[in-house]
Amino acid sequence: MTSSTFINPPVITNPSGEERKVGYEFEFTGVEMNDVTKIIQALFGGTIKKKSTYEYEILETKFGSFTLELDAQLLRDKKYEKTLKLIGIDITTLKNIQTIEGKLKDLASSVVPFEIITPPIPLSEMSELNGLLDELRNWKAKGTGSSMFYAFGLHINPEVSDTSPESLLNHLKAYIMLDPWIRVDAKINMSRKVTPYIKEFGEDYAQLLMSSGYKPSLRDLISDYFSYGNSRNRPLDMLPLFMHLDKEYTKQFLTETITSSRPTYHYRLPNCSIEDERWSLASEWNRWVLVETLAEDEKALEQYSRAYLKLKKETVIGFEQKWIKLMNRWAQNAI
Repeated sequence: MTSSTFINPPVITNPSGEERKVGYEFEFTGVEMNDVTKIIQALFGGTIKKKSTYEYEILETKFGSFTLELDAQLLRDKKYEKTLKLIGIDITTLKNIQTIEGKLKDLASSVVPFEIITPPIPLSEMSELNGLLDELRNWKAKGTGSSMFYAFGLHINPEVSDTSPESLLNHLKAYIMLDPWIRVDAKINMSRKVTPYIKEFGEDYAQLLMSSGYKPSLRDLISDYFSYGNSRNRPLDMLPLFMHLDKEYTKQFLTETITSSRPTYHYRLPNCSIEDERWSLASEWNRWVLVETLAEDEKALEQYSRAYLKLKKETVIGFEQKWIKLMNRWAQNAI
């Protein structure tokens, strides 16, 4: 599935009846942070603010505020300062601190990516992000396929259209059904497959969701998500949405300290293959739209839930290949 055209999801409004918005997170390297901020400013306007050696903001663009950061929490939060103080080095008193931090940034960026975090973009204006990717590509940005060590990802944060537990469950079911097919169709890079960041949902959890008798409340859905061993490191990370819908209840299950709260799904699976001219943002978005399309089709969702459980029960070897073929037939006719 390769396309430069963004397909609309089946529901284009949020629970308040307004046009839905989508945030994106791009991981890449190869372009200096100062140059990236200027690219964003030239395309979307705004004011550049340098928060630290490792983090910039581009404020008051036509869409809101962009963030550009080195995707290494240790450096962004300057946790190394505390470690150095333990051995008697107070880095804040050094005259050449900017040079030291710059060297740390250069060293880290050879291993971990820079990350652009966009503000929420209206569905009808998402194509404007193509210009950003084109410019980064012109500046020779390096993406997932540039090195066997680059497990760089594209994260998509679609605003939810419905916050009911039924809708959330349907999206989880639809995603788990389509996950094996998406991994093949999107050619998910091996460097990303071997990391824990996009680990598949477990089979026992899938069986629970597909069961016709599973009708959870929101809190049941949240507690089951955690009790079956899920975390933020899933291709469809539900934690930001759970935090938004029931923060106090969700917090008791968290061990991570960097989970934000927002009314969106957090779709973490795609590569960020910015170095490849054949790769497009629209294609990754359109695969997500397939998830929403299946989630909104209750008849198809029920049919494929039964088929999933039946095929899983009857197949000893080769389940995934058979299931991918089934989902491929559905996807070819879905949109």
